[in-house]
Amino acid sequence: MSVPPPRNLSLPEEFVLLSHLASGKVHGSARAVIGCAAAELGELALRRKLLVRSRKSRMLGFDVYRTHGVEIELLDAGPTGLAWADELLAELQQHGSASGHGRVRLPWWFRRHHQGFSLHRAALAERGVLRPRPGRHTGLFRFPARQRHYPDHVVRDALIAEVRAAAGEQSRIDEHMLFLSDLVETVGLSKDLGATMSVRRRLDRGRGVGAVEYLPEDLRDTSSALAALVPTRDNDARYGRPRV
Repeated sequence: MSVPPPRNLSLPEEFVLLSHLASGKVHGSARAVIGCAAAELGELALRRKLLVRSRKSRMLGFDVYRTHGVEIELLDAGPTGLAWADELLAELQQHGSASGHGRVRLPWWFRRHHQGFSLHRAALAERGVLRPRPGRHTGLFRFPARQRHYPDHVVRDALIAEVRAAAGEQSRIDEHMLFLSDLVETVGLSKDLGATMSVRRRLDRGRGVGAVEYLPEDLRDTSSALAALVPTRDNDARYGRPRV
């Protein structure tokens, strides 16, 4: 009998947990850092604190999102009870006011926010969901390897089962799982997790039908816009070259 993942994990915490492979290594360090920044915004969107606005058009029955001019619109800067989230909301409010129109450009935000992955990893380590261990010395000159973080396999496997179910539409997709599965797909984790969606299901999501049909359109658009701007390769230098 599978054990469900703890429901007190936020969206960025779930993303960080899935990004750590059984070997303790991180899947795609640069992608993981930007993906975590996107997951933080996704968590705030799920709490109805913000939305990501992107121009879209209809082509052959599918929504096509433009990657230029994508902006974060702050809806509510009230406290969430999460220290990291409240800090981000305060920053969004400050920069939105400075912009003159209350919005913040998403690419600019991604270039600034490279610290979230380490923050959420530390929080997971404190709770025992990730277990840090020193890396082995490597090379002729015995340079120390990066510290590895080994995930709790019970918690991670249970979360993977949920992501697989969402990819296969074995269960109804809720708003939270929509954001998580979109991010897992865009950073290339879906293949490693055995959660690759069929072409038909991808097309259905692009049309806003099937498992996502009953989800709010503004949240579907926000999830798609976030995923569209997360790099799919580590050598994509749009937001610098963040490492973990």
